[in-house]
Amino acid sequence: MIPIIRRIIAAAASAVALALAAAVPAHAAPAPALQAAYATDLTTNAKPEPVARRKPVTVTGTLEVQRGGQWYPLTDQVMAIYFDPAGSVGMSKVGSVRTTSTGGYTHKFAATRSGTWIVKYAGNVRFQPARATDSVCVYAEGRWQCPVSPTNPDLDCDDVRQKVWVGTNDYHGLDGNDQDGWGCESYA
Repeated sequence: MIPIIRRIIAAAASAVALALAAAVPAHAAPAPALQAAYATDLTTNAKPEPVARRKPVTVTGTLEVQRGGQWYPLTDQVMAIYFDPAGSVGMSKVGSVRTTSTGGYTHKFAATRSGTWIVKYAGNVRFQPARATDSVCVYAEGRWQCPVSPTNPDLDCDDVRQKVWVGTNDYHGLDGNDQDGWGCESYA
């Protein structure tokens, strides 16, 4: 009885092996090699810098792709624009823009407060993602709302051209010698 069971099991195993072998082609073509995505370069410039509150801020830049050691405009691509207000907990999406035939883009916003403009290109199978940022200092509530830093250069009264309240944080040294909290008083 046991030899019969062994023959039945062996026959079943042979049938399964033949069925599996028939399902796989003998000369399967290798999977095509994936081409690496092309490198991209994204620039952005938010201007003017500085800007008065509620005045327009224009975010401009270019998106390029590198092919064969040369950079070319990357046209008809959509990018998301984000704004990260100074001192906030995070950025929020404020718009999107599409590149032109020259790879350039432009979008206008109203200046509400100081912060960083962020442009993101998501990329795709052919092109790598990219990101660019630029900060803008906004004049509001009687003072400039951002300190001097490497990305926010010092301002002079000739840049401001009006009397401004600087309080005790006179980041730009506009108050002069009297230290009364008002800067550029000669423009009053």
